[in-house]
Amino acid sequence: MKTTLKIILSLFLIIGSLCCFIYKPPLIKTISTTSVVVSSKEQKTETIEIQKTGIAKFLEWLSLGALILAVWLWRKELGVSKLGPLSGIDQVSQQPAGSPQKPVEESGPVPSLDISSISEDLANDEMKKRLEHIMQMFRKMHSVNVSYVANEFRISSGDAKNLLFYLTKMGALRADGFPKKTIYTPSKSIENLTLDTVKQRLSEKHEILSERRFVRIKGKYEIDSLLESDDRTFIIEAKVLRKHTFLPQFEHWITALMTVANEFKNKKMMCILAIVCLGNLKVVDVKKQIDSFTFDTGTIPLEALVFSETELQ
Repeated sequence: MKTTLKIILSLFLIIGSLCCFIYKPPLIKTISTTSVVVSSKEQKTETIEIQKTGIAKFLEWLSLGALILAVWLWRKELGVSKLGPLSGIDQVSQQPAGSPQKPVEESGPVPSLDISSISEDLANDEMKKRLEHIMQMFRKMHSVNVSYVANEFRISSGDAKNLLFYLTKMGALRADGFPKKTIYTPSKSIENLTLDTVKQRLSEKHEILSERRFVRIKGKYEIDSLLESDDRTFIIEAKVLRKHTFLPQFEHWITALMTVANEFKNKKMMCILAIVCLGNLKVVDVKKQIDSFTFDTGTIPLEALVFSETELQ
């Protein structure tokens, strides 16, 4: 929702809440008198006052509900994930499928599908064409899901799921967010290969308990990988370098990582910036440039790892 619309709607709800509270009708009071005969010579009179809330109570609840909704509209900005019975966005959620491919300067070429590796027994010519077409979709999209594939070929969700499962089984795709919000990305892309390599390096020193790739933090920031180990949480971003001059990019990458890390206030965090050198760019030269920088990251440690394309798993 756009900020302007949220402001207008919030003001409308607040004004509505005040009107309900100010102009609510007074409570209706009813007095009931009852005479009780105690004895032949004594009679007792009891007076009971009854208040009927009528519409006044309804307007009170309506006023309170309008105020809660006005606050709820700004839950992302306020960092609120839950307000009473209302549940908010998860701190960590899966990125949606169909987002655009990363900029060319931050991503590598999309791997193609080796048609010859597809078993003749499991795939006919039509299926092979569809499998190859799915891989070509990643030239424009960072990830796909069952719905995108089903719409692309005008087939059922079950048939689309079978195609994606087949590509995952043969190692062409990897599935993340399974089973609720599964997205599929090329397993041999430079991005995924880099994340695989970093995970392997970290597992030599830490016990890796879980991994979530291509996630959103509080619905605002997108992260390539979130690794949970026995003693800390790693935020990992995979980037591609094609030229020697990268100071503006490097500064932006670090700032973005630290912004996300600060969202995890109750966890021990570490940021990993994984950089892959392409073309004629030499790893040694990039490392020298990075070593000349001092990272001002406060209490959150940050490590920059530099790889050549041949070092990737």
